[in-house]
Amino acid sequence: MLSLTNLELLVVDDHELVRSGFCRLLADNPLINNIVEASCGEEAVDIASAQRFDMVLMDITLPGISGLEASQRLLRLNPSTRIIAVSGKLEGPHVRKLLNCGVKAYVTKGSSTAEMEKAIKAVANGEQYLSPDIAQTVAMDTLNGDSGNPFDKLTKRELEISTLLLDGKRNREIGKKLFISEKTVSTHRTRSFEKLGVSSTAELVLLAYRFGMWSDV
Repeated sequence: MLSLTNLELLVVDDHELVRSGFCRLLADNPLINNIVEASCGEEAVDIASAQRFDMVLMDITLPGISGLEASQRLLRLNPSTRIIAVSGKLEGPHVRKLLNCGVKAYVTKGSSTAEMEKAIKAVANGEQYLSPDIAQTVAMDTLNGDSGNPFDKLTKRELEISTLLLDGKRNREIGKKLFISEKTVSTHRTRSFEKLGVSSTAELVLLAYRFGMWSDV
């Protein structure tokens, strides 16, 4: 695969301090020519509709559409875009779902500047990259043949809705964010709860904590 230089980079995160921090850290990276910022998934898609980007740093927990959905939309606009997911979550099925949708790397927000630059270099060279803690988890899941994580049973939409429920969103709010009806949200919620073996959002939170799917940090 062709190695990239003079990268046009898009940084997507809903926290201005995080975005500006990434920009400062990467401003002197010799691979990067230009950095543009977006505060949410919808804005990222709008910007990418008018400007082509070689690489995207994508927070996976965003207001509005999720980082997963935003990544899929960006890849539909330009399949050659190389996306690095950035998140504070260390566990759960997010990693596999992101990689399956075409994301090239997953780096935790606790990673060092050197590790982020290592990820950018690897992805620019057409390689995949996972933070060491994430790589170990994925490797063990592969060896075991099953992660044992009940959240792996969920479809992409069910996982998306469950994540929004964990963020305290109600069915009506979720419907507006995902552009689906409140009834459809309720149906997906019911199916998710059945698959997970929970009967309330409180039980969902406890299960999510157990499997590293959610943190209040």
